Amino acid sequence: MIYFFIEDTDEKVKIGRAKNIERRRKGLQTGNPRKLLLLGWIRTDDDVRLEKKIHQHFSNLRGIGEWFSLDPSDILPILEHFGIDGFVGTTDDSFEVSGHDRDGVPEYLGVWNWGDLEWNECCPFCGSFCGMHFQDASSMYHCLNCDTLTTFDFLSHQQEE
Repeated sequence: MIYFFIEDTDEKVKIGRAKNIERRRKGLQTGNPRKLLLLGWIRTDDDVRLEKKIHQHFSNLRGIGEWFSLDPSDILPILEHFGIDGFVGTTDDSFEVSGHDRDGVPEYLGVWNWGDLEWNECCPFCGSFCGMHFQDASSMYHCLNCDTLTTFDFLSHQQEE
């Protein structure tokens, strides 16, 4: 897998590869006073080639090693490009309503801490860029990656409280 970590107080993004992203984050966190946050990751069978390609794409913004001076939003088009294999970091409170758009549709906190994403772009349960697709037969929304089915009804109950 290809991962993208950001230091929380700086716009330095680490682009690397690992079989276990959390273990890699913990290893990189050791000795680093800045908290590392997971922006996203890509599942791939060819991580060496893909990592090299992404490094080349951002070569003019390269700092030391695999650290790049990037805005977090620079990573979104790459993750989106990989669709069902591109993921954004999710948070524990992904379905907390943070506001409503101009059409009154709820906007959710936390699918991605660093951008404004909607549930139709990426799944708030697993972070996959396949989005949530409405199924007429079940009248529910479905994630192609994690297979979650939901009506989002619990959100209306949260708003009533």
